[in-house]
Amino acid sequence: MSITLDILEVGARGDGVADLEGKRYFVPYCLPAETVEAEPLDKRGDGIACELLEVLAPSRHRETPPCAHFGTCGGCVLQHWRRDIYTGWKSELISKALAQRGVRAPRFEAPVACEPGERRRADIVLRREGRRILAGFHERASQSVVDVGTCVVVRPRISAALPALRSAMAAILRDGTSADAVVNETDTGLDVLIRPHRRFDLTLPIREALIALAESADFARVSWGDRARAEPVVVRRTPLLVLGDATVEPPPGVFLQATKRAELVMRAGVTAWAGEGVHIADLFAGIGALSLGKPGKASLFESDKTAVAAVDAALRKGATNRATVQLRDLFRNPLRPPELAAFDAVVLDPPRAGAAAQCAELAASTVKRVVYASCDPASFARDVRTLQDGGYRLEKLMPIDQFLWSAHVELIALLTK
Repeated sequence: MSITLDILEVGARGDGVADLEGKRYFVPYCLPAETVEAEPLDKRGDGIACELLEVLAPSRHRETPPCAHFGTCGGCVLQHWRRDIYTGWKSELISKALAQRGVRAPRFEAPVACEPGERRRADIVLRREGRRILAGFHERASQSVVDVGTCVVVRPRISAALPALRSAMAAILRDGTSADAVVNETDTGLDVLIRPHRRFDLTLPIREALIALAESADFARVSWGDRARAEPVVVRRTPLLVLGDATVEPPPGVFLQATKRAELVMRAGVTAWAGEGVHIADLFAGIGALSLGKPGKASLFESDKTAVAAVDAALRKGATNRATVQLRDLFRNPLRPPELAAFDAVVLDPPRAGAAAQCAELAASTVKRVVYASCDPASFARDVRTLQDGGYRLEKLMPIDQFLWSAHVELIALLTK
């Protein structure tokens, strides 16, 4: 049975939120101040998830989505919201998370708004259904795959690669089987990791199909397997990433900042806020995107073996700042205050879970400046509260919208003691 709801706000997942007779409802693809008809489905957290049936009274901030797949594809949930209002909402997500933790927040720096066609990384789902090969993304809250024609978010090269991926999978996937194509745009071309959902042998016919794929689509490299044990099948050009005066050959499927613009903004933030020419500890460093190739000395710490090997290879070439890299699990073995005392500043760029253990050690340290990059306002606010209790002050914060039209937001912040 359908119900009529007045949407009060957009929640942290990008759904419209409504209250009716003491119950909370979550309705996708809605905007504040809209009246909608919706069908309640399942309980979700402290409310009920719904299906949107009709927008009865649209918001004046509603716009026509630019993508034909909007409303089916789960990759974008907010293409229908006027851009300036949507950008302000992302900053509000951060403000609310900080307020909930009792963090004293500064006035934010101007948000960095990335544009359509900028995303240089995509995990494309490939699935065979009979004779048909699907290439695209999961539907919202579903394992079904949307077969995408053109994706308006990703770099044009990535979108243009979809037909070649479909063609190659016709010779690789059996009916009902799936794989992911983890695609990174590097400075020398697309680097593609084919990651089958079920393990099966890399046979000669599969190798031949992957070689043909690389040739037809002009990929720099095509690899097979998962991130930890990827096997390069064909390397037409070595994939490279230029970071200042350092050049890194990334491992297949490596994590990159979603857009080059966001990476450059964060690198500039590290230089400006940590101080130029100082000795920094880069924690959760990945391949060194925020510190490698910059003036001064950097000590990188990372738990991913393939990323550490890539940074080590770049350092051995010598074309970088005075840097070292160390394999270390900072969740289980964070740097302690005596170790942290060797650094002028710390750079943190943890995964979505944040850096609770490391921030507890930082709070007890004498490090004067912490630059924290985060992709999750909730874990960031938790960690900043720990640092605030240890004597740090949140001085600067810049929202970065590199996850365009999604409910996710990046940020970079400076804390001082």
